[in-house]
Amino acid sequence: MPQVNKIRRIVIASVLKPVDETRMFEKIGGSLAHAGHDVHIIGFPTAKEITAVSGITLHPITEEPFSRLSLTRFLASFRAFFIALKLKPKYLIIATHELLLMAFWCKMFTGCTVLYDMQENYYRNIRFTEAFPAGLRFLLACWVRLKEYLLRPVIATYLLAEKGYEQELRFARPCIVLENKITHAVAEQFRKNEQTGYSRLLFSGTLAETTGVFHAIELAKELHRLDVSFTLTIIGHCASAITFKKLQELAQQDSFIRLLASERPLPHDAILQEVNRADFGIIWYPPNLSTACSIPTKLYEYIGLNLPVLISHNAESHNLVEQHNAGIILHQPIDYQELISNMKSFKLSENNPELYFDNDVSALMGLLE
Repeated sequence: MPQVNKIRRIVIASVLKPVDETRMFEKIGGSLAHAGHDVHIIGFPTAKEITAVSGITLHPITEEPFSRLSLTRFLASFRAFFIALKLKPKYLIIATHELLLMAFWCKMFTGCTVLYDMQENYYRNIRFTEAFPAGLRFLLACWVRLKEYLLRPVIATYLLAEKGYEQELRFARPCIVLENKITHAVAEQFRKNEQTGYSRLLFSGTLAETTGVFHAIELAKELHRLDVSFTLTIIGHCASAITFKKLQELAQQDSFIRLLASERPLPHDAILQEVNRADFGIIWYPPNLSTACSIPTKLYEYIGLNLPVLISHNAESHNLVEQHNAGIILHQPIDYQELISNMKSFKLSENNPELYFDNDVSALMGLLE
């Protein structure tokens, strides 16, 4: 990646995402720092020691983790504002709707250019998932969308994590689509060199009913019933105490299930190490408007790391898998005996460089020149 002609101070900020969250730190932050910019990341305190990266400085909002429903979270936006104000960035990239008002005041006081990294369609995520009480979902979703709409003049450019957001978020203009593909550096470090088996299954990432973790468990149970060599590793962040308890109970019932769940976000390296050990990754999203147009980050990671997938999601994700011969589509109803046979004989194709984040970040680099 070419070096920039002039160093810019760039602040990337979130509230609940850790300062070492993969998109903020590894992808956007790492790319900007490698190009010569002075990058500062504000966010949730991380769960591990971070190896220093030249050009990147981390600013945890607090020293200790805080809960989603707490006074500390309420004050997090103010803390992020004062950190950013002290840094006086040329560019401020916010990665959550919670910092829209903070971005307004930061722009007023420092004159910075604000970019909004829309990693999610927050309206749909709030309204169509169980993260909030049912009676509050519609009101909260409307409030977030109203806030995003009213504060549009603050945003110079939107970064969209999904191609589908161009249609879902028509107010987000001008925009750059910057999908959550894997970086070359991560692929080189954690890529599987060969297919070693068929029976070690993996479910990784956010652990919730809407992300399909319980479908993955049922799939593993059916496969294990026919072939006892099948095992399932579940690793990721589980924000719901009810879901966390249910997963613990299911793992206790079946010894072939290995649960590595946490109520705090896990280090990305821990998940990538499990990807390297697995034979197949499971991606099974139940139909839900919150994920209707998404291509999961872990799909890009699995393809980039040579982990074949068992997938049931949407047409675009299925097309990506078929185009790159990256796995097996779970057509319903599933013939599990045939599925096992297909898994045993499956052979990966060559890794495709088009699926790397590094190839897409040039538009952002040009914007910051």
